[in-house]
Amino acid sequence: MSDESTHQTAVAAESHAVEPGEGPPPGQGPLVLLALSIGMILMGIQLWLLTVALDLYLGGSGRDVWQLAIVSGAIFLGGLGVIWLIRRRPRVRRRGGS
Repeated sequence: MSDESTHQTAVAAESHAVEPGEGPPPGQGPLVLLALSIGMILMGIQLWLLTVALDLYLGGSGRDVWQLAIVSGAIFLGGLGVIWLIRRRPRVRRRGGS
């Protein structure tokens, strides 16, 4: 690889670097707030489900707890899926040859 292409790659990498104190890129602030809001709502639902499951278990209805545990697990897996989607980097196709 030539020195010029190495320099261009380094400049491109520096232009996309995010400093620790910076916010999201322009136009993505509302999306970040929406994702945070949905996450907080799902966490609240999951906490409520766990509270109901504990109440049922202590009340003697242990067989009904499994349904709530499955729903709570599905919410947890959905949260992991959202984290995976957020951290995923889009692939950029480049035109032309080398």
